[in-house]
Order: sequence, then structure tokens, then C-alpha cells
Amino acid sequence: MKNLLRTIRNDLLLVLAGTFLGLAVLLLVHLLPLKPMQDHVYWSLPMIEKEFEDEVIVEGYRSTLTGNFTDCLMLEHAVYQAEGHSLLEQVLHMYRAESYESEGGWWPGHSLKDYLENTPQPREVQYARYWHGYLVILKPLLLLTSFNTIRLLNSALQLLLAGCVVMGFCRRDAMPLAMGFLLSLPFLFFVSTYASLSLSICFYVMTISLLAQLGLDPLLVRKGMYGQFFLVVGMATSYFDFLTYPLVTLGFPLCVFLYLHGRETGAAIRKMAAHSVHWFGGYLGLWTMKWVLTDLLTDSSTIRDALDTLTTRTYSAAGYSRISGFFSVLWKNIQPYGNWCYVILAVLALAMLLWRLARNGFRLKSLKRTVPLLLLALYPFAWFFVTQNHSEQHWQYTCRIFACSMFAAYAGCAMALTSEKEEKASPKPAGDIS
Repeated sequence: MKNLLRTIRNDLLLVLAGTFLGLAVLLLVHLLPLKPMQDHVYWSLPMIEKEFEDEVIVEGYRSTLTGNFTDCLMLEHAVYQAEGHSLLEQVLHMYRAESYESEGGWWPGHSLKDYLENTPQPREVQYARYWHGYLVILKPLLLLTSFNTIRLLNSALQLLLAGCVVMGFCRRDAMPLAMGFLLSLPFLFFVSTYASLSLSICFYVMTISLLAQLGLDPLLVRKGMYGQFFLVVGMATSYFDFLTYPLVTLGFPLCVFLYLHGRETGAAIRKMAAHSVHWFGGYLGLWTMKWVLTDLLTDSSTIRDALDTLTTRTYSAAGYSRISGFFSVLWKNIQPYGNWCYVILAVLALAMLLWRLARNGFRLKSLKRTVPLLLLALYPFAWFFVTQNHSEQHWQYTCRIFACSMFAAYAGCAMALTSEKEEKASPKPAGDIS
């Protein structure tokens, strides 16, 4: 009981520290000069305008969208000069100008263009329920260069991070993780991620978390701090992301943990549950602190607005009961993978597993170790069941959480086909670590 109370206390302190650190950094970047940022976004307007009506990279595949709609929101938040508001109010409420009188005509791209061209705009709106932590990175980048260049940088950095993750798995002699990660990238629609600010965020949080995990794993095990690691990852996701496909920042690191330390099935399942609770605690805890801070410091109604939105996003799919709505949402999110690309990937994955079977044979003892990973592969299904309204409306990118299923399922199947020599060389069981 004492250990549990100490863990809760430490977690609360971490969330509080993250809250005030996150606010302080946002306040600092809002002191940067806006004129160079506005100029750099203005130079990129021709490219941005081309995607107002068509933001799909591969014609006919809606899941390869660039996220122009949300990206324009992010860009205007980065360059907007809030008149009549204090620095603290701008950071907490995130004001921007709108070119349309009503929500029905809401189109951020046109509003961004009008703002940069000094066209009179009828109203000012706010977007207070998110942290908008991406501005910590976006504002300094826009101070130096254009959105066009940021896209080029995005592509290079994402390839570099993906390569480093694969190399990290290989250095740990975890080839199934390396292959599973490569096979999961198409499920993230990696072909279009480079072109999007909003749809890159979870990819960055996920890959950087994996690299940190691989580097810090011995320390996290020795100090018993794996729970705090997942708490911080959840906090980072909440701070930077717009509720796009956040589950990948839990699913991928959790899969790595189970593969490296999941020798005893019962202990591994308990640790999986505990680390999931930590991630959700960090994710929801930091998000809640944003609402509380905004209401306390500016006397607003952000908590009410956020709870109303959260309630709406977890409704059943429109016109369905909770159960039938789940299957409707599931079908929508599976459809993007209904083409030959993913059939070929499935055949490739099966071929590699058959090769492992031919080389190592099959042992019932190894099969038991796959149970936690196969349970992890079901996480996206649980997510869709809870967040039906959101996953129905935004299936174009919520479908990407199926990458977790691919990664975990391949790693689990490969683990079932582990040779006795490989199993002896694997790390100690999850029951011995935190």
C-alpha cells in the first residue's frame, strides 16, 4: 500500500512539473518576433492554397491526406498577433482570426490567407482545450525558414528517426521488432506523413520515445521507473498532439517492453496493464491540467467546453447503438487497408514467419509468451469502441492506430517461433522489473 501511495504521489508531482514546465516554455516562445514568421508563412501560401480543396497525396486514397485543414490552424496560431489580450491569455486561450461569421463556414486555410494579406476578418475565436505544445517547435522553425522548407526537413528527419529505431532494435538483437517496425510503417501512411505538421506529431513522439526507451532500458529496469517513462510519454502526447492517432505512442513502446521483458505471461500482462494506466494517467492528467489552469488563471469556461467535447467524441457512431456503431467505425477504419499494397505486406510478413518456423521450429513454451503481445494488438479495437464519434468522423487518420496491431502481432508471432538459444539470450522476465 505504501508503494502504491508513493507511486501516485510521484506521478502527481511529475504531472504538476510537466504542467508548469509546459506553460513556461509556451510563454517563452510567444516572446519571439512574429514578423519573420508571418513572412515565411506568406511565402509558402502558393503551396498551401493548392491543398485547400485537394490535400490527398495519392489520388483516391483519403488516408494519404496532408492534413492541410489542421496545419493551417497550427500556422495561424504560430503567427497570430492577439490584440487586446495579455501574453498569458494568448497562450492559454490560443486566439486566432476567422474569416467567416459562423461555424458552418469554418475554413482555416482561407482565414490564414486573409490574415496574412491583412483582409478584414469579422471575428476572433479561441481554441483553449488543447495545449498546442507543437508551437514550442513550430515557432522557432518559422522564425528561421518557410513552411516549404519545414516539409523537406520533415521528410529527412522522419527517415532518419525511422532508421535509428531500426538500428536500435538490431543492436538489441531484436530482429523481429526491427522487421515488425518496418512492416508497420505503411499502416501509418508514412508516404504522406512528411507533408503534414499535425499528422507528424504522434510519429515524432512515438519514434523519439522508442529511441529513449532503447537507450534508457537498463536504467529504467534498475531504478524501477518504467511506469514513470510511460507517464511522461503520455504527457508528451497530450502536450503536442491534436487527438489524431495518439494510441501509437503507447502501443509501440509497450510492445518493445513486452518483447524485451515479457518472459512470464502473468507478470507481463500485469505490467502491461500498469504501464497502460500510467500512459493514460499522463495523457489525461496533463490535458486536464490545461483546462484547470485556463479556468483558474483567466476565469473562463474551458473545463465545461472540454468535457462537452470529450462527451461528444465518445458518443456512439451517428445513428447506431454502441455495439453496432463499433462495427460501423471498425469497418470505416479498416477500409483504407483494402488494397493490394497491404495484401503484399501480409504475404511478406507470413513468408518471414514461415522462414522462422522452418529455422527454429515451434515450441509450446514460446507460445505462452505471445499472449500479452496479442492482447496488445487488440488495443486499437478498444480505442475505436470508446471513441466512436471521433473515429467515425476522422477515420482518414484514426485508422493509423492499426499500426500498433501490426507491430504487436508480428512481434508476438515471431516470439512464438523463437529458438531455445534465442530465448536463453533474451532479457530477464517482466516479473523482475518495474
